Amino acid sequence: MTAAGGPVFLVGAARSGTSLLYKVMALHPESSWLSNWIQRFPKAPQLAALNRAARTLPERRRQVWFGRDGDNAYVYGARRRLQDRLFPMPAEAETFYDSCGISQEGEGSLPTEPSDARSLRRGFDTISRWDGGRRVLSKRIANNRRIRLLSDAFPDARFIEIVRDGRAVAASLSTVDWWETSPVWWYGGTPEDWRREGRDPWELCARNWVEEVRVVRSGLSDLSPTRVLSLRYEELVRDPGSVVERAIAFSNLDPAAPEWRTALGEVRFPNQNDRWRTTIPDSGQAVIESVQGSELEHYGYR
Repeated sequence: MTAAGGPVFLVGAARSGTSLLYKVMALHPESSWLSNWIQRFPKAPQLAALNRAARTLPERRRQVWFGRDGDNAYVYGARRRLQDRLFPMPAEAETFYDSCGISQEGEGSLPTEPSDARSLRRGFDTISRWDGGRRVLSKRIANNRRIRLLSDAFPDARFIEIVRDGRAVAASLSTVDWWETSPVWWYGGTPEDWRREGRDPWELCARNWVEEVRVVRSGLSDLSPTRVLSLRYEELVRDPGSVVERAIAFSNLDPAAPEWRTALGEVRFPNQNDRWRTTIPDSGQAVIESVQGSELEHYGYR
C-alpha cells in the first residue's frame, strides 16, 4: 500500500454513525475512499481520481455530503438532483467487493481463493494511487461479517468499531427508506417477509443490532488491540472534535491538517440519542429491551 499503511475499515451496526464517521474522515486530504463512481463502475477503480475534484470544491462537498446545513450525513432519504448524484462522495461500494470475488454471505476467513484476496489488494492499491491519498478508508456494513477475511487480506489494516445504544439504532432503523426491502443476513428474508409472517417489526429491528454487534465483536476478538479502535456514537455527537481526531490519528493521518480541521468545523453533529424514548411506544420499548437486554448491559447502556 502506501507509507501510511493498509486500509482502515469502519465497522458497526447500521444506523450507528458509521456513515457520519466515514464522511468526516474522508474530508481529510490524505485519505482515499471508495466513491459513488466506483460503486457504479466497480471494475474501474481508477475513477478514484475524481475524489481529487471533491477536494477542490470544499463548500460544494459539504453541501452534497452533509446537506445544506451540514448536519445530515444520511442523504438518501429523498430524491437528489442529478448534479448532486454525480458529485464524488464516499459510498459503501459493495459492487466493488463483489467484482473482486468477495461474497457478502457468512462469516470467517473467506475468500477461499487467494486470487480474490489479490484482486482486492490490487483494487485498493489502484484507488490509493489514483486518488493520491495515503490511506484508504472503507465503510461497508457487510464488512462486519468479513473482518477475518479483511485482516487476512491486509495484515496491516486497521479497524474502527463504532457502537450506539441498540434502542436508538432500532428506532432509527425502522424509519430509513431501504430497510423494508433489504435482505437481513441472519434471518434469510426481508422486513417485509417478517411482517407477512405476523412477527413483531420491533423484534426484528432489535435483534438486527444484537446480531451485528456480536459478529463485529467476534471478528475483532482475534486481532491485536493495536489494530482496533472502539468508539461510541454518543461520544461522537457529544465531543466530535476529540473523537474524530482519535480516529484520524489512529489511521496515521495528520489530525492537525488545517484544511481538514476547517472542513470538520463546518459539519454539525446533532444529538438524537434519546429520541427513541418518545418515538417508540412503550410496548415496542419492552420488546426491544427484552431482545437486546444482555448486549445493552455488555456495552453499559443498561
